[in-house]
Amino acid sequence: MRTLARLLLAAVSAGLLAIPSLRAEEPGSVVVVAGHANTLAMLSREEVTRLYIGERLEGDKNQLKALELDVPPWAREVFYARLLGRTPVQMRALWARLVFSGKGRPPRIVANVDAALKELEGNASLVVFMPADKAAAAQLKPLFAF
Repeated sequence: MRTLARLLLAAVSAGLLAIPSLRAEEPGSVVVVAGHANTLAMLSREEVTRLYIGERLEGDKNQLKALELDVPPWAREVFYARLLGRTPVQMRALWARLVFSGKGRPPRIVANVDAALKELEGNASLVVFMPADKAAAAQLKPLFAF
């Protein structure tokens, strides 16, 4: 029984066995957005990376804080793989080390786009990543796209 489960897991991981419920939501792109009160025009890849691994930025961007939207697993995987070159599991391990050592805290997770909109409109120093179609529908200000 365990061998069968391992074979199925390996086939799914290798993409040999498609799971329709996961494949139906494949992303076009993921963007990092801010609310309308935010005055920044854009963020660089390095700046977004630093925000999402808990580092502070310099200059007028030092007040920025990252939020994480509770998005479908594919969006989180795309975000961490494309931007940081890490899997969500590797990011959880990084955050566990930082929290344990007292050097940082992971981005706060908001439940949905509506909750993210409230947070962004109430605080100009927050940024969040989300699928580009959701950001466009909410007319949020894109700071970084990939």
